[in-house]
Amino acid sequence: MKLRFSRSTLNLIIFTCIILIGWASIDKNKLKDGLNSDISENSSSAKIELTPLDSLNLQTWTSQEGVAVIWQSRLDTDFLIRIRAQRDHSLPNVDYSHINWQPHYWQWDINLGNDFSHGVIDLRKQLNQFPQALKGQAATIIMQGPWSANITQLTSARIIKDLALTALPFRQNNLAYTCPWQPVAAQFWLQDQLLQAEFSQPSMLQKVWQIDHLPQFSNITPAALTAWKTTFIQQWRTNWIKPQKQFDMLSDLAYYRLPANYLLQGYWQINELTPAVLEEYLAQCRRDVR
Repeated sequence: MKLRFSRSTLNLIIFTCIILIGWASIDKNKLKDGLNSDISENSSSAKIELTPLDSLNLQTWTSQEGVAVIWQSRLDTDFLIRIRAQRDHSLPNVDYSHINWQPHYWQWDINLGNDFSHGVIDLRKQLNQFPQALKGQAATIIMQGPWSANITQLTSARIIKDLALTALPFRQNNLAYTCPWQPVAAQFWLQDQLLQAEFSQPSMLQKVWQIDHLPQFSNITPAALTAWKTTFIQQWRTNWIKPQKQFDMLSDLAYYRLPANYLLQGYWQINELTPAVLEEYLAQCRRDVR
């Protein structure tokens, strides 16, 4: 049996098919957009796996003069000593090759080798040759290696006496901008964006982070922030297990009088760092008017 349709009926069937195809296409695109939106949202809020980090195993001692001494006992390095002191720009220029000059402090690294009995003889010679103009400075002492508590205290006491070191004060810095103290993860991000990170430092007296110059920031996208966090955490884990990097971390903690858990705060906060959190953080950075 052959089916016969009038022209008007055939046109109606064709028109109905076009509508059904259109609806199906719209539903498919909606579903696709929904999936893409879910994927994008999930990728921007994806949690980075944060593995536990070993403790820095730092110990502290304060001399009678109020000089703070921080040391890390470990058997895989030589007997290392670092003296970090405030840089007094009123002092004359001192040409001393052992000193590492930084914008607002000077640093003296001493390696006694792995034999303390021989190394301490060389230490005495170096202390006797130390420039008189640099003595009497506010400083802290950082030590790393197979130190015991007694040897640490005796050695640092000799250094403090010979160099006439004094306690580090809570400094009132004179940098142009102040940013909030928390969250630490936002500070880590900001430090990574600065062209000259050495011109930024915390003020524990005011509980703010001070910066010489704030760059212009573009829009912070979720994808860009996720990429930064992934790279940051990978590098952080790599640095954390290196003795030299830990020595640097201990030096910053000691010199800036940062809380002992400061570094780990930023590490464990990293997943809570979002574009909105960063934008709010940067909005609170202000020019410091004295």
